Amino acid sequence: MAVSVIIFALATSCKSDKKEQSLVDEIAKVNTNNIIEVVAKDFTFTVVDTILSGWFTFRMKNTGMMDHFLLLTKLPDSFTIDDYLRDVADAFGVAWEALKAIKPKEEAFGLLGTNIPEWYASAKAMGGAGLISGGETAINTLKLEPGYYVMECYVKTENGQFHTDLGMINPLIVSEEVTKNEPPESNVHISLTNDSLSVKGKIKAGSNIFAVHFNEQQPFGLGNDIHIVKVNDSTNLDEVSQWMDWSNITGLVSPGPDVFVGGIQEMPVGYIGYFKCILEPEDYAFIAETPLGRFKKFTVE
Repeated sequence: MAVSVIIFALATSCKSDKKEQSLVDEIAKVNTNNIIEVVAKDFTFTVVDTILSGWFTFRMKNTGMMDHFLLLTKLPDSFTIDDYLRDVADAFGVAWEALKAIKPKEEAFGLLGTNIPEWYASAKAMGGAGLISGGETAINTLKLEPGYYVMECYVKTENGQFHTDLGMINPLIVSEEVTKNEPPESNVHISLTNDSLSVKGKIKAGSNIFAVHFNEQQPFGLGNDIHIVKVNDSTNLDEVSQWMDWSNITGLVSPGPDVFVGGIQEMPVGYIGYFKCILEPEDYAFIAETPLGRFKKFTVE
């Protein structure tokens, strides 16, 4: 796929007001007049419906008890959130009902393929905030081209309902008017393919900016993404990885098994995304929703 736009996503989370304010102040140095406030709660996004194109900042606070993320999908021309809810959400709903009925995954995914509309092949996942646990705040800076987008969170409740179905989906129009903001520099580079995760640079205590290079994507289904989860003595990363799979009955059922502090959603091949985290001295892991089983532990000293 030709590279027509570089998307930049800058994400972080922090628990204390002091850390949160330091992040806002730091981001404001780069994006002086372009901070978009987002409140994520169980189960809504509160946010404006129109923004400028180019570089801008989302500051998303998770005020709910559940884990949430923010995925942006650019729809083809003339399609809207109504088409998305009717055609795409319903298709995933049919597949999910089959999975809940203990049908084989191959059968459920076959139903998904049968019901998903042809126009959805032209939709593009354009990044967004990775998973953050309740009480955390994510700051995302993105460079988006003009068009019609939907933002959503498809984490699930204990009874298996997608947050999208409960109202956690909003339209977002990116206008033709362009900002003059610029992205910051990164200190860590992550390269993703369909079977590898490589990290270059030193991850330090405090502020880190991760540049994520999307070098390959699956031909169908979910794309490569990356999230950061805290690791403690009771963490089983194989179990966390299985939890990341929405097609498992207990997959993405919130609250999750451990604390998530940010990351970046999938983007097309050739795109570069960035996210930012303030990390305390402790153990963490990069972990992906896809491909399943991909994770890499690291320690911040």
